[in-house]
Formats: sequence, C-alpha cells, structure tokens
Amino acid sequence: MKLKVFGTIAAILLIFFAYCSMTASENYERIADAITAETAKKLQNEKELILTGTGRQMMMMGFNFYEAVNSEIARKLLICCVEEYLSAINNNEKIRPYLHEYPFTDKNVKIVIYFYNSDGSDVSSDRISVAAISKGIVTYYVKTSDNQPLKDIHEETYQEALKLDQK
Repeated sequence: MKLKVFGTIAAILLIFFAYCSMTASENYERIADAITAETAKKLQNEKELILTGTGRQMMMMGFNFYEAVNSEIARKLLICCVEEYLSAINNNEKIRPYLHEYPFTDKNVKIVIYFYNSDGSDVSSDRISVAAISKGIVTYYVKTSDNQPLKDIHEETYQEALKLDQK
C-alpha cells in the first residue's frame, strides 16, 4: 500500500515538474521570438535588412541585404544589428530569468548577413558575400567561384570591429 501511494505521489510530482519545465521553455521561446521580431522589424525599417532566419539556442538572426558592400559597410551593418539585438534583449526584464548570462554580450548572439546586388544576383568576388558574428568573432567571406564554398578573408573580435568602426 505504501509503495503504491509513494509511486502515485512520485508520478504526480514528475508530471508537475515536466509541465513547469515545458511552460518555462514555451514562455522563453515566446519572449525570445517577440524580441527577435521587434528587432528585425526595426532593422528592416532603418537599415533595409530583411530577416531570413532565426535560432533559439543562441539568440540568432540571419538577414539578406540587397546592395554590394565593402568590409567597412558590412562591419557597420553587423555592429548595428548586434547593438540593437543586445539592447532589446538586455532591456527586456521578462527574459532575464531565462538567460544563462546577464547582461548578454556579443559572445551570446549570432548574426549573419548575406549580401546580394540590388537585383538579387550574387555580388562579385571583390565584394563581401557574407558577414557574421558568432561567439564574439566577426568573420567576412567572399565568393570564390560558382562551385567553391565561401572564402574567409578576415576575422576580428567584436571589440576590434567596434574600434575600427569608430575611426
């Protein structure tokens, strides 16, 4: 009899904790999605960056930008994205309990910008094809040829990118 009661109580507690965990996860996802959507809308209105994808494990956004750019302009756009996203995340009190680190920094977000010509075609090999930040490292890529992957042409820390942008 005691074993049966103990088993029932254990099952109820297990269901309760699973429900609480699932609810917390769903709440985090809803808040994170709202922050991402709001930030993406602002970046589209102000910088003409078009959101193409998101991620949740690491707060992540991918964008298309329809203008051929050099590394200086790519850097400025990437910095703008990171600063807007970090501001939105860190100023949202509802998400703080779900963050593994507060305040969030450049090491906690991932942003990827894909560059195209204004007509949607691929940019030439002398222009930046992709600029990305992940774990605080900014990387710039160019297209080498139709059958080859992108070539990494430069890496810098986010802090180095900020210094270069202020010159």
